[in-house]
Order: sequence, then C-alpha cells, then structure tokens
Amino acid sequence: MLEVTPHQDLAPALQSNAPLTVELLNLEAAAAYVAQWRHLAETCIEPNIFLDPDFALPAARHIAHKKPPRFLFVWETEASGQRKLVGLFPLAHARPAGRLFAPRIWTHEQAPLGTPLLDGGRAKDALAAVFAYCRTQSKDAGLLFPLLPQEGETARLLREGAAAEDRAIDIFAAHQRACLSAGPDPQHYLEKSVTSNRRRKLKRAHKLLEARGALTFQIATAPDQIRAAAEAFLDLEAKGWKGRRGTAFLKSPERAAFASEIAEKLTIHAKYSVASLNLNGRPLAVGLILKSGHRAFWWKIAYDEAFATYSPGVLLAVELTRVLLTDTTIEMTDSCAQADHPMIDHIWSERMGIADLLVAVDAEYPKKFAAFARRESLRRNLRSHLKAAVLGLRQRLRGATHAPN
Repeated sequence: MLEVTPHQDLAPALQSNAPLTVELLNLEAAAAYVAQWRHLAETCIEPNIFLDPDFALPAARHIAHKKPPRFLFVWETEASGQRKLVGLFPLAHARPAGRLFAPRIWTHEQAPLGTPLLDGGRAKDALAAVFAYCRTQSKDAGLLFPLLPQEGETARLLREGAAAEDRAIDIFAAHQRACLSAGPDPQHYLEKSVTSNRRRKLKRAHKLLEARGALTFQIATAPDQIRAAAEAFLDLEAKGWKGRRGTAFLKSPERAAFASEIAEKLTIHAKYSVASLNLNGRPLAVGLILKSGHRAFWWKIAYDEAFATYSPGVLLAVELTRVLLTDTTIEMTDSCAQADHPMIDHIWSERMGIADLLVAVDAEYPKKFAAFARRESLRRNLRSHLKAAVLGLRQRLRGATHAPN
C-alpha cells in the first residue's frame, strides 16, 4: 500500500489536499469492493464496460483463471474518514520473461478496450499516484496501457503528465476503428455513409427475404427476452466459423460460463441488450450490445451462414444504426471491431484512434525505459511474423485438402 499526500513529490500534480492511497489487491479482495467499483464504472470520465465489475470479475474468474489479474485501487480519504474509489487499474499477470517487459494494464480476448477507470475530479491525481506506486513499490520504469482511445481523456492526461515531467511515451499498434456518434438523422447518415450501390444491394436482399416470410428486427431488453436472444446468439456463433475454429463461447466451458454470467449480471443493471434480425421467428443475425454511462459497445455479432447471400449481418447493422442514432442516452457507440473491418467500416463512417501506450513512470531512467520499448517492439514483430507463418500454413493445408485427386 502506498499513501500519496501533497507533501510528497507529487504535490504539483495534485488538485486537492485529500490524500490518495494505492492498494494492490488480488481478485478476491477486489471483489469485496464491488459496490464502490460499480459506482466508479458508472461515473468515470471515460466509460469502459469491459472494466465494469460485472464484466471484469467474471472474465478474471473464467477466462484468466490460471493467470488472474491483480487490481490497483486508488482511494481518496474524505473529510468524514470515508474512502472514495477514484481510480481502478487492473494489472496483467507478469509475463514469463518477468522483468524484461514493462507491466501492463490487463485486457483479454473478450475486452477490446483497456481504458482504466478514473474519477472526474481526481483523474490526474489518480494517474500520478499509480505512477508513484510503480516507482516506489515495484521499481518499474514503464507501464503499458493497451487499447486506449487516442482522443480520449485518459490518453490526454497521460500525454500531458508525461510532457510536464519530461517522461517518454512510445506508441504501438496504432489503428482506426469504426464508431458512431449520436446526433445525425438516421436516414441522412446512412445515405452519406453507405454507397448507393451497396444500398441498392441491401434493399434487394431485404425484399428477397420479405418474399420468404415475416422479416422483423427487434431489440431484447427485458430479462426473459434477453435470455432467449442471447441463447440464439450463442447457437449461431457455435454453428458458424468461430465454432469451426473452436473459439465460439459454447466450444469452451470457461467461455460459456463467462458469457452466461455477464449476460445475467449486466442485464440486472440495464447494461446488456440483444438486437436480432428474424425471418419467421428464426434468427438470421444477432448482435450483443453493452452499455456503460453514455457510451454503447457493439460487442459481438453472429449470423446464420445458410443465409449469407442475403447479408443478414449488414441488414442488422443498418437497422441497429437507426436505433443507436435515435437513442438520446447514447453519445457514442464503439464498434469494438478490428481495423478495416469488412462489414461495419462500410456502414459507419466515423473512426476512433486506438493504440497501446507505453508510458515512462520516471524521467530518471531513460535507458531502462528505452530497453523496455525495444523489447516490446521486438516481441510484437516476432508475434506478427509467427501469426503470418501460421496463417500461411493453414492456407496451404486448406489448399492441399481441397486439391483434386
């Protein structure tokens, strides 16, 4: 535990005289503060549903159960003596190489965003307290913030703090992904963002499906509706390419338990909904929508591959876009998609910059930080080459399997 007060070296960065305390907690200890954690997740300066306790705790238990994260809790001691949670930073389990790499904020295969939770009134202070903890307790030279929105408030504070203290920042894996801001008229937005040729094809697919029966779009928000719609999603996903690859939720007991738990818990707090495109009651495409504060996250989509020629996923995206643009409680929707996504990038025209930020925690050890940065770059390059080699091997094996005798 580290207590930071205005009498320490962080005084210039602090905005109030209330002391901040940093605690490093394991999974069980962190779960004891779920009420304070949930409040911070709902009121933080930059929403991140993937760090909501009703998402992060199930993920830590089921997905990262062999290497569970630890959590840095930053507390403010109020005049009444009560403690208020003003910052939360999950730390990934140390890599096998140990001290060769900087510690990093924890993300995982189901979390496409790594923004820590920061209280609006003490965000700058909480960041400074965490860096002080890294300097004095763990003796680290850098801290890696993965999947961070580059125009967000957290990235801005990190850049400003580093510039003020002459600390270095290295950027990795910078890319753009689709997002949707509230405000535009849905019809006008879609006419501008979707090409006329694509609109004609979608209109034709829509008519062809209607000729086969009742084509309906719906969003499940009630618990019973969500349960049934979520099961339809899991079934479609398992029957599709993710099922064949073995990465669908139902292909793993751990992932299935995780998906079930977050659906149940987030539904209780109105943070989980399911959008469906149905033909005669049969789901053709299903999307999972999560919500935190004033932001929505299109987390997952699955579609019936037997109807692939009708582009059911794209038709779902168009209908969901209309709903999201007219929802006055949502300021922005994150697509959660990879860069240059073949579907959503042709529907949503806006982009948000995402990158991994390696931030020096102390200006006194530039060589150690530079070594961290070089090793991080080398690790990523090696991983990229390995992925390319594996993909090439898979393609060659697939070609050999389908070659004529």
